[in-house]
Amino acid sequence: MKTITFSRTVPLTGEYDFFVAGGGLSGIASAWNAAREGLRVCLIEQYSKLGGVPSSGLLGIISGFRLEHERCADGPFLRELLDRARGCGALREADGWNYRFHCERLALILTEMCRDAGIELRLNTMLADAVVSDGRISHVAVATRRGLEAIHASFFADDTGDGNLAVFAGAPFAYGRESDGKVQSSSLTFKLAGIDMARIPENMTEMTRIWRSEPHHVPTDHTVVTYLPDTNGEAAVNMTHILDCDPMTDEGILRIRLEGMRQAYEIAEFFRTRVPGFEHCYVAETAMLPGIRESRRILGDYVLTEQDVLQGRDFPDQIARGCWGIDVHNPIGTHSGKFNPHFLIPRSYGIPYRCIVPKGIKNLYIAGRPISTTHQAFASTRINASCIALGEAIGMALPMAAAVGDVHTVNVDALREKLQQEGCITDFTAVEQGLRNR
Repeated sequence: MKTITFSRTVPLTGEYDFFVAGGGLSGIASAWNAAREGLRVCLIEQYSKLGGVPSSGLLGIISGFRLEHERCADGPFLRELLDRARGCGALREADGWNYRFHCERLALILTEMCRDAGIELRLNTMLADAVVSDGRISHVAVATRRGLEAIHASFFADDTGDGNLAVFAGAPFAYGRESDGKVQSSSLTFKLAGIDMARIPENMTEMTRIWRSEPHHVPTDHTVVTYLPDTNGEAAVNMTHILDCDPMTDEGILRIRLEGMRQAYEIAEFFRTRVPGFEHCYVAETAMLPGIRESRRILGDYVLTEQDVLQGRDFPDQIARGCWGIDVHNPIGTHSGKFNPHFLIPRSYGIPYRCIVPKGIKNLYIAGRPISTTHQAFASTRINASCIALGEAIGMALPMAAAVGDVHTVNVDALREKLQQEGCITDFTAVEQGLRNR
């Protein structure tokens, strides 16, 4: 590959205690909690809207909060988010397992929460590089509409979803499944309008039966349709799957967009001709942000495994819990969803602090998706409820990290005590206790 060297002086446009790259739910939770601790916080987001796939991806759903007998995620950020959403009618449905939000109102609430907390928020700003010395990030370069700018911070969090900041800083990572490096299929959620809600099938089981009545080019064997209240017959559809696609390449991103849109129209056409109530439906919108389930996984001081998940293992340094099954969206074949034998797990598992501190970097946390796991375990930990819980922990850990100067040497016992005092769930919690005062 040919190279070229750019040499230029860029303006230093901010100095902070804590810098967060990425405005997904985990990054926002970490920034919000850090601001509560009195830290000066800056958060950047490459798009013009906060919230990641639940908002910009049209999904509207935040999942993975509980199993039948236990609640697995809670905390001050989550409570504030839910209280605000209920107050303005943005919380469409809450069943304890999932929360369904109005996508646009979710983005508004998250933006207001950041502003109210005193976080400096920079939208349409993309991470471009990092300056590292002696295992510490000192500055990051960001690309803005004004050009390149530099930002200094004492501590950082990577919520880019792909581990970009960690990789720019030189952290090791794994990619894809261990056998061949292929990552889970990606999706593009879309919105259907023009549905006659008085005539739709009674439930998703019936929808799936109709879907399975004939073959498709779309590689999924079940329907995922979320009807949107307060609309004139609209639904969000999360059924597209783009196979054998590397989302870290330009061609891969193009394929996700192009094939995702093509599949959306194929699904819409099938619904029009086969599903009662959908005779006049049409594709009203495809998501701005595609659902990229897997790319890099940043290696930390511990790598969570499939057996850790399946056995419901606990750890002395666990700071959050996971309860979503091992939901692998097949990289090269049909997605079978809840028919996967490992989709339902009998007990939640602990997520160690060691999974969010990347090897070789003293002042960086991994927030959200690309924590230190195997490919199989990652198919569980990637769910939003676990990501929010990890963000809560990062924000509360920051004063402790600042006191010792290294994220790897934080007193995790003291952190766990702090998390529990704040109502976060680190250990097994029965449903009755976890739902108290909810």
